[in-house]
Amino acid sequence: MSTDVRSQATAVVDVRDLHHSIGERKLLDGLTLEVAAGASVAVTGPSGSGKTTLLCCLSGLITPAAGAVRIGGVDIAQASASERAAMRLRTVGTVYQFGELIPELSPLENTALPVLLAGGDAKAAYADARSLLDELGVGAVSSTPAASLSGGERQRVAVARALIGRPPVLLADEPTGSLDQRTGDVVADLLFGLPARFECALIVVTHNPQIAARADRTLELSEGRLVTAERTVG
Repeated sequence: MSTDVRSQATAVVDVRDLHHSIGERKLLDGLTLEVAAGASVAVTGPSGSGKTTLLCCLSGLITPAAGAVRIGGVDIAQASASERAAMRLRTVGTVYQFGELIPELSPLENTALPVLLAGGDAKAAYADARSLLDELGVGAVSSTPAASLSGGERQRVAVARALIGRPPVLLADEPTGSLDQRTGDVVADLLFGLPARFECALIVVTHNPQIAARADRTLELSEGRLVTAERTVG
């Protein structure tokens, strides 16, 4: 069983010999991963295996105990706290299971927020946000309070927010986990179409084998490393 899982093209995500523990529990143990722009990877594994920890290392929310996490050639594991925060605004977009939108803000405001926080031009940010919401099929609810959105609408807005800075890397943590099957399939179709449309690398953590099967590669986090997972047929 191989533990060195790599893509064949130039990688925008390049993780080498990643180690991280919580207390006495070793979650990542020499993990290696490469993902090219325009490619998608699904990461599976049981609860507690370290999938979310891996995403947090990729986004700079967690500094690993050892190893390199290069995003677009920059080792985020060696960056300062302020540099990691800047990368989360410009380099890595994240979609969470429940969307994590600010309920008092509209979808338009939620989508533009990362650019505004980064000091970008407000007029341009709102214009880009409106264009993204239209492209992702939720332009009609752009001024509706986020708290009143359906689950599928919420996740589409969350995707728009993650894409607003045109990041080279998009992470999704159980993005369909709170949705019914039909809505989840629609959101999955949207997500796995993004690498080709936006030339980004997509990494999706999921427990759902049908969702995982949509990715270019399906990997399982096992004993702290990523190994090629068997595809589910049907």
